[in-house]
Amino acid sequence: MNIFNRFKGAFIGALLTGALIAVAACGGDGDPTQVAPAATAMPAMPAATAMPAATAMPAATAMAGQRAAPAATAMPAATARPAMPAATARPVATAMMEKPKDERFGGQLTVTLGAAISTLDVHRTTGTTANTIAYAVQEFLFAYNEQLQAQPLLIETWDTSADGLTWTFKLRDGLTFHNGKSVTAEDAVQSWTRWADRDNYGSLIFGFIDDIYTTGQLTFQIDMVEPTALVLEGMARIGGYYPYVMPPEMYAVPAAEGATILVGTGPYAFAEWVPGDHLLVERFEDYKPVSSPFSFMSGEKVAYFDSVDYVVVPDTNARIAALRTGEIDVIDGEIPSDFVDTLAEDPNLTVEIFTNNATRDGAWIDNVDGPFADGAIRRAFAMAYPAEDALRAAVGDERFWDLCPSMMVCGGNKWGGFDDFSEDIYNARDKTGSDGMTGLERAKKIVADAGLVGTDIIVLQAADRPRFAGPAEISRQTLEELGFNVDFKVTDWATQTNWREKPELWDVFHTAGGGAWGTNPLLNSSLAKNKYWNKYQDESGRMTALTQQLARATSADEQLSIVKEMQEVFWNDVPYVSFGDTYGSSAYRSDIAGVKKFRGQPFNVFNSWRMQ
Repeated sequence: MNIFNRFKGAFIGALLTGALIAVAACGGDGDPTQVAPAATAMPAMPAATAMPAATAMPAATAMAGQRAAPAATAMPAATARPAMPAATARPVATAMMEKPKDERFGGQLTVTLGAAISTLDVHRTTGTTANTIAYAVQEFLFAYNEQLQAQPLLIETWDTSADGLTWTFKLRDGLTFHNGKSVTAEDAVQSWTRWADRDNYGSLIFGFIDDIYTTGQLTFQIDMVEPTALVLEGMARIGGYYPYVMPPEMYAVPAAEGATILVGTGPYAFAEWVPGDHLLVERFEDYKPVSSPFSFMSGEKVAYFDSVDYVVVPDTNARIAALRTGEIDVIDGEIPSDFVDTLAEDPNLTVEIFTNNATRDGAWIDNVDGPFADGAIRRAFAMAYPAEDALRAAVGDERFWDLCPSMMVCGGNKWGGFDDFSEDIYNARDKTGSDGMTGLERAKKIVADAGLVGTDIIVLQAADRPRFAGPAEISRQTLEELGFNVDFKVTDWATQTNWREKPELWDVFHTAGGGAWGTNPLLNSSLAKNKYWNKYQDESGRMTALTQQLARATSADEQLSIVKEMQEVFWNDVPYVSFGDTYGSSAYRSDIAGVKKFRGQPFNVFNSWRMQ
């Protein structure tokens, strides 16, 4: 079905009533007190009291008879950015929120996707749309709770030897895939190995592993070369590629090729996919949830809706109109800031700005082919870049972004917020340095001295993703100022996610990374040699060596010292051009209850229900 036709009635009706005209006229400087925000964030922790690293399985939560896992260095316990001044979100009637569980079942939830789904296989792409679907269909061996501690999901018991060189695991009994086949230890081992071959964090962890093999139908073992606390963190990995457990029909297909089916163990099962239009999932009646409380990615999941329809609606106006008329229930993120205030005034909608979750936006550049293979040219691009203009073009007024000179996100992160080594590079375009030149003047000279004036540069613009289309225009203008001849290729997001796999088709594309990816260098695939589409080369070897050191560090002071050294390498090498921190927003019909939004993960289509 044609996407516009699907929502044509809502779109035209909204135009006739002036609703969209009013929204479009609402400037980016609207009163923030009119926005219904996410739950109030914790006050930020003072810099002097840096939080300790999270533990993979704290002794207090370890199962009886189990050895607690060693302290993990991978996931810092994040502190949230102080909440922006805004009105408290509209309360939903307590009686309706506490509706008995057996009365919550039924109906369909309709969620919009701003771009088409390019693949059903999350090991083929890091694209948001593929992960949004997989979040409802597939599951991890371990999953993070809201404290960013890895908790068992498909695993029942596990243990580590006293020397940390042997890990043993047992799957929960009676687990089945949506195709009716039992989940085995072989499925767990093959799925995790396939993920590790694709993901930078997996490569790091497997550098500590000698062998991983099954010891029974439901049991498997990992033999280590040396101890590391990252094993459970790797099974719970978020950001980058996701280590979901898959059946042989999926993991037997090379990840770079991508499986053409979607099968998992989750609360919803794949039902139908019409590329470019929608994807439907339905409740999996044989789902076997874990018994622990729901928390972020972990715990019990209940599919209250009979089905969830993910509908592709690239046009912002059409999405907003369909939400207002109730033809769709959820717009999960990427609501242009101009729409937020007006939408929040609608009593039938709940709108939230998620200030407890910073995302890093930027321009990703080809480190291998073309002019950006030279680190000096990458630095020149960064020092000429107007970060504030790019952030405004991406997400709107200052409520939705902050400048951030750190390698990792500033908001809600103990490993961000410092500006070491960024002087004269980050947002330095109009700043005069010690040489008496502005960043732009210095950058022009670098390009001219390299004899690159007039050289062709290919910039991709995903026109159906305003979040990235705006900054692409800023990149085009900046590169032209530097003297390059820009080949500006306008495409859609699905095409861009395919093109970026082919270096000859691009020099610059735009995207964003949030959640754990933005808070932890070990999880940031763009910092790993040859692991993300920027193909960072780490010519000095320092970033790779420091990554190994961070994986072994145990104290908070040692970790922070290493991360600051990594930031020095980052601003010298500039693997990608970092703009700053951004904050997303979502809107959904107010009769939807049970919504939990944390660290940039998709809307929880499980454990939410319709109140009427």
